[in-house]
Amino acid sequence: MRFLSVLWLLPAIPLLLLCSRNDAPIRTGLSSAALGLSGLAAACILTPVTGVAVSVNFFTTAVSVLLGLPGVAGMMVLTMLS
Repeated sequence: MRFLSVLWLLPAIPLLLLCSRNDAPIRTGLSSAALGLSGLAAACILTPVTGVAVSVNFFTTAVSVLLGLPGVAGMMVLTMLS
């Protein structure tokens, strides 16, 4: 079970590396997480317009927080392809 919890943290490694290169790593990480959550909210609100439904659950929230807007865009592309 601990192996699965480690797998959830693997996408955070590139984000932590990118954030640590800046002058304010905590602010950069928090702004990336906030942009990811706002992108997920926008994707859910605009579902009738775009036709792409991204449900809000633990996985999509974790991806949007850890990967930010590119994670939300990736989930939308994967939803369109499936």
